[in-house]
This record gives sequence, structure tokens and C-alpha cells, in this order.
Amino acid sequence: MTRIAIATSQNELPPSDQALALALREQGFDVHPAIWSSTHLEWREFDAVIVRSCWDYHLRLEEFLVWIALLERNGIAVLNSPDLIRWNTNKIYLAELASAGVATPDTIFVEPGMELDLARVCASRGWASAVVKPVISASAHCTERRSSGLVRGPAMVQRYIAAIETEGEWSLIYFRDTFSHAVVKKPREGDFRVQNNFGGTVRVEEPAGEALAFAEAVLSRIESATFARVDIVAEGPSIQLMELEVIEPELFLDLVPGSSRHLALAIRDDLLRMEPSQSKRLADARRQESS
Repeated sequence: MTRIAIATSQNELPPSDQALALALREQGFDVHPAIWSSTHLEWREFDAVIVRSCWDYHLRLEEFLVWIALLERNGIAVLNSPDLIRWNTNKIYLAELASAGVATPDTIFVEPGMELDLARVCASRGWASAVVKPVISASAHCTERRSSGLVRGPAMVQRYIAAIETEGEWSLIYFRDTFSHAVVKKPREGDFRVQNNFGGTVRVEEPAGEALAFAEAVLSRIESATFARVDIVAEGPSIQLMELEVIEPELFLDLVPGSSRHLALAIRDDLLRMEPSQSKRLADARRQESS
């Protein structure tokens, strides 16, 4: 029986991952929650690791990437792929997607050691205000809305899109490039952060065709992911990409009946495709250890 770890940063899986664990067990997998940073786990006991609610990875990125590399060296299947995870850790990926033609908010990336006068930038670009955040961040960590002061790199500075307060941010969830479901996240009154730990709310909604087409165009520019979340904001007729989440996005599986089964089937299919190459890598890793 294939032994799977659902990697998390918490002592208990959140509801979405609990739903996934149940769906995987129904597919015949031996499933175990596992704290990714644990020093007591023997990761080689697992055939595969699903990187899910590792919601502190941005606070200890070097350690997180060392762990991903450890899984690779031991021939353990990792979903999403290690290359996709590494690419997604730094928000500079948004500049790469923008260069490929994806509409994103007007953004400045401030290099390490550099400074930016925010009031001057807002005045020159006609911004009412800006969102300032680290280039390695999750869950709105150290994210601010302001219009003045110095910004020290590394950081990213984006034009603030007021529609997020009125229309909210859409999250479109895909499994193997196939649309599953969508939610709308809205901030509490007077805030701009949509995460529930800042008082944001979420509701399941059916997206318009234009939103689906936009999200699918974004996904066409990266390698296929077992699961992905495309976060967008509509500003009038214009749709813009806020984030493309392929490391540890909240997938809201507990809110949409059947979605956890669809993801479990996508995981099953990906593991079946990976099995021959993973078996060879595992054998190679063990030979290196014994030599």
C-alpha cells in the first residue's frame, strides 16, 4: 500500500486537509499527517509527500528548501513538484508571468540593499496608495497599505487596487489544469487583507467565463500542477493576477462537496505517472548510501 504524508506545519490538519486525507484513504492510500519541520520523522518511510498546509515555510525558507531537497535525494515523490515549489517561493515569479503577457498590478521589485521613496513613486505613477510586502511571504505576512515612507529591499511594491474592498478577490482552484471550484474572499470593513485571520470572509461562487479563461491562460505558462490556486481581482472589465499559489494554498475542500475526491484522484493519477521514475531514483539513492 502506498504510504503518503500530508505535510503540514500544525499539530492537527486543517479542515481542508482532513477532507483530503479521508478522500485519499478512500482511494486505498495509507495516509499520515506529518509536520514538515519535524526532526523525528524518517521521511524514507513514505512513498510520497503532499506539500499542503506548510504555512510557516516563508519564515524558515532555507530550512524548507533543504527539506524539499532531502525528499528529492531519497527518491520520494513530491507534489507539487520540487521545481515548481522552488519557483513559487519568491514573488519575483509575478514579474516573469507579466513578461509572458499575464496582466498583473503595476509592481516595483526593490532589490536587496536598495531603498525606494514611496511618496515619490505614488506621485509619479498616479497611485493613490500602494501595497508593500516581502518577496518571500504568505498569508499577508508583513503586508502593508501605505503611500509614503521608505521601502527597503528586498520587497515588492504594488499599486493598490480598491476593487478588492468592494468586489473581493477571487480564488480559482484547479487540479491538473482542470477547474474544480472558486471562492470569493473579501476583507473586513476598513481593511484590505482577505485572509480570515484578519477578519476576511469567504464564500463559494461560480466564476464568469472571462475569469476562467484568464486563469487557464496563467496556468498554461507554467508546468502542470497537481493543484493550483489562481488569485485574481477584477477592476472593471480588467482582470489581474494577484498570486499564483502552488506551494501550500488553502483549497477550501471542506466547503465544496466532492472537491477532495477530485484532488485525490489527481494525486493518484500523478503518482501512477511518476512511479517508474521515482522507483529508479529511490534505488539510485539507496545504492549511493551503501557505497
